[in-house]
Amino acid sequence: HKSVESSNKSDQGEEENEGAIAALVNKEGFPLSPDVWNQMWKRAESLHPGGRKMTVAIRGCEQIPNVPIPTPPTFRTNQPIPEKLFLVQKYISELQYDYTGLQFFEVKKGRPLCRLMDVAKSIIKESLPIKCLEAVILALYLTSELPAVQRFPVAFKTTFEKNTFKHIVLGVYCNGKFGALGLSRRDTLMYKPLKYDTLHELLSDFVQCYKECYHEVDRIKLGLPVSHDNQSMEAVTWKYTYIRLAKMSSKDFKQICDSFSKHMRGKTAHQMKYAKLDRVTIADMSDSSSTGSTSRTKCQKLNKGNSR
Repeated sequence: HKSVESSNKSDQGEEENEGAIAALVNKEGFPLSPDVWNQMWKRAESLHPGGRKMTVAIRGCEQIPNVPIPTPPTFRTNQPIPEKLFLVQKYISELQYDYTGLQFFEVKKGRPLCRLMDVAKSIIKESLPIKCLEAVILALYLTSELPAVQRFPVAFKTTFEKNTFKHIVLGVYCNGKFGALGLSRRDTLMYKPLKYDTLHELLSDFVQCYKECYHEVDRIKLGLPVSHDNQSMEAVTWKYTYIRLAKMSSKDFKQICDSFSKHMRGKTAHQMKYAKLDRVTIADMSDSSSTGSTSRTKCQKLNKGNSR
């Protein structure tokens, strides 16, 4: 049994450079074992410019101020959906992006939705930094009580200086508008307010933001709408429609987006999966906190140090 393992790219590494060392993943849960702690600090020393000097300074400090614990959003009965989604995103952002080199929460994408929701509950309980895939799981949990909002995974594969990167957000659709929830190193590659008239407009915005970061988008994967039943034993369909931008015109890109969104509106994942879609238009179809306040504070301080 291993307490810490390198991440499986198909499950964990949605925002990792494929040529880089994979992030470590906590396999033991909470509280963190001494072995996991040591692995985290060792990895942090290799990532941070301050090296061992930085980790010793944090570990040896006994009077670090407590880090405020974010409070999950609560919704008013008549509160507009865009405001509710903003509160969800605000909470996700307050957890902060994880720069420690250790992924605190293990996410296996093939697990039933109910098991992924257990991970989301653990994220809320521990209030530790997370990455993009964990943010999507958390967003699914926090929006499960919003039946008017359809949620679907949107994954990107990009290239920068011959290196490949992956990222994922949660697409949202309600009352004729599209948006997105998530977390990233870049503010422009995560939250998108519920304001886009078409899926094509939303994805084009992401593509443009990637260009501003000097990334070229090679592929976009759209998943099926996710059930609002947190007790569901069905697995999330993460890959349903592939959009390979390098192999199609802007007109074809728009046509694929329009066809996907047309079939998605008002349908469940089960209905979409077995619908007879035009395969010429839709390209490449495929089926009490156990983390103490001192420990949490040191993790957060290490995270802030590595983000610089």
